[in-house]
Amino acid sequence: MRRMAAIACLLAPLAAPAAAGATERRPPLQARLVACTTGPGAAARRATFTASMPAVAGAARMAIHFQLLQRAPGDAAFARVALPAWARWERSEPGRTGFIYTRTVRALRAPGAYRASVRFRWIAADGRVVRRAHRHTPICRQPDPRPDLEAGALSAAPGLGPATVTYLLTVHNAGRGAAGPFEIALTTAATPQPPVAVAGLAPGASRVVEIAGPRCEPGSTVRFALDPANAVAESDEGDDVVDRACPVAG
Repeated sequence: MRRMAAIACLLAPLAAPAAAGATERRPPLQARLVACTTGPGAAARRATFTASMPAVAGAARMAIHFQLLQRAPGDAAFARVALPAWARWERSEPGRTGFIYTRTVRALRAPGAYRASVRFRWIAADGRVVRRAHRHTPICRQPDPRPDLEAGALSAAPGLGPATVTYLLTVHNAGRGAAGPFEIALTTAATPQPPVAVAGLAPGASRVVEIAGPRCEPGSTVRFALDPANAVAESDEGDDVVDRACPVAG
């Protein structure tokens, strides 16, 4: 199966006849996304799709077929995902005024986008297909559940001596997952300094980290590398090295 973690499927048909003396409503022809849940763990990530179709003249039965489609980051288009439980056509009982069928797929991989392609058939009593239709559901988007470390504001406080300062760097976790312990490395005047340990950051949390180092020259830049040892798997590793203007006044 294409780029997928383990997937479990739930399905539920609905095509019951009307009660005696009642008028059964004909469902519309449509394919819908009825639920899309996200979360840091695979167990929380699922999508539920429902398709419905009305009976038409000349058809004894109705049939619905679902195909799961996935678009991974970097893909230009959706691609089919092979799910054995979704391979067959689901057929109504004869004589119904409509047919509704629901499928749920869970343990979706994130990040990614998912939708269902649904085909409909109306079948005569002799097995001939008298009408066909095709619909796509709206998209269920699964965001990246990993943390994302970002460098924020920078200021400076006096250091232990006239040639040193304490750099005060705000670090923010802009991702959806918790970041475990990591380090921050300072480079000033092209000289790397020993890294400083950070205990970790919860999703959405920020912290001001104190980093002692040589006093930078006003007008110069200092460089900070977040997690230089790659201890944290992030959703975006491209913003972990930043240059900041020297925060020391002249």
